[in-house]
Amino acid sequence: MGHVVVKYKVTMDQPEEAAPDYAAIAGLIEDLPEVQAVEIKPLAFGMMYIEVQAVLGEGEGIVDGFEEKIRSLDTLVGQVETLEMGRL
Repeated sequence: MGHVVVKYKVTMDQPEEAAPDYAAIAGLIEDLPEVQAVEIKPLAFGMMYIEVQAVLGEGEGIVDGFEEKIRSLDTLVGQVETLEMGRL
């Protein structure tokens, strides 16, 4: 079985009372064994997003399962968007 490298853009829901703790959420994502790199980047109007690079096995449902794992880490994780995908 081969592997794929997937780059994600993870955006947060923006509650009105306070900005999300991007560093804390990035730390949770970074602890996942599949993750190779995590970087917090500017999006717009003071909002940020977390760019995640992960190495995943090839197979049906593996990418979807990893995206769901990211969503389950914190209630503020809003959207997980695939930016790039390539085979190793």
